[in-house]
This record gives sequence, structure tokens and C-alpha cells, in this order.
Amino acid sequence: FPESRVIEASINDGDSIIKLETYADRLLIFKKTKLELVNISQEVEFLEDTFKHKGVVHHTATCKTDFGIAWVNRQGCYLYDGQKVNNLLEKQGRQIIKESEWSDFVDEPMIGYIPKKRQIIVADDITTTGDGAAYLYDIVTQSWVKGAAATITDQAKTNFITDWNGDLVYAHTAGTVVKWDDAADSSTLVDIKTKD
Repeated sequence: FPESRVIEASINDGDSIIKLETYADRLLIFKKTKLELVNISQEVEFLEDTFKHKGVVHHTATCKTDFGIAWVNRQGCYLYDGQKVNNLLEKQGRQIIKESEWSDFVDEPMIGYIPKKRQIIVADDITTTGDGAAYLYDIVTQSWVKGAAATITDQAKTNFITDWNGDLVYAHTAGTVVKWDDAADSSTLVDIKTKD
């Protein structure tokens, strides 16, 4: 931040700031309805771009990855890689997940990054309103996997964090800490559905 401790992007726009993230020499200002990208590489900071409909409703809807800043909202899941905003629900100009399916899935979503596997996980809701369903995005293969209900605990949750060991963890209810583990449980049936 400059000595004045003030960076003015857009003021009095009727939109409140939800979260700030930094990546490389950019400051990402997440508001409820838009994302503002501020270039902080020079002596004078300036608003580089504004992305409408790319805002977030809760601070748990953004996370930092090895590849940039990822976030989720009702319109989609995105990754800012330092150059551009990529819509992760599209691959080579083609939709991977239908808009209607995505909007039915998310309510107040939260997002986390699993560094050991280079994957992004999106939980449907931070509160008890959802059913604990999740989507898992593999950054390397650029593919999605949908988790059934109760993949994530259906309780009021904290945000995802990466612990000292590189594991993704979150807490729910009275402080119960849960570590993300995608190893198959031998007592649970696995239902695999292919395109065909």
C-alpha cells in the first residue's frame, strides 16, 4: 500500500467490498457484483479492469492457488492467472457444466485449493442450507468431478485453509476440524457415470 494507505478504485458505486486478494503485481477487489483489478506495479496504482458479474457473496468464495486466484459465484468458477480471467466451467469455448446445473448447485459456495493434487474444491454452501455436495476441479486435466450429497459436512462451516502439512482443512459446528480426504471408503459404494 502507498504511504497514504489509500488506493481508490471505484467509490460510491453502491457495491461493498467482500474480500481483497493479491497476485503478482495486481490487487483483486472482490465486491458483491463485480471484480476490480488494480495494477499496483508502478508508483501510481490504477484500475486496470472491471469484470461485471464476477463478484462474490462471501469471503469464503475465493482462494489462492499455485496458478493464481480462484473464486466461485452463482455464474461460475474462475481463475485469474496474472494475465486473464478464465472461466473454469468452459473448456476450449465449450461448456463443461450447464449454467442451470451450476446455479442449482451453488447457494453460498466456498472454495479451497488442494496443493498436493493441484485441485480446486467447491462446496455448495457454507451454511446448513445446502446438502454437502461438492465439485472438484483438476487444474492439470481441466476436468470436473461432482461429489454427492454429504461429500462436505452439511453444517455451518469455516472457510477452507491449507495447513502446515499442505492438507486442506475446515471446521464446523463446535470447532470440529475436518481434513479433506478423497481416499475411497471400502464400506461406501462408488457410482461412476460416464458420458455414454
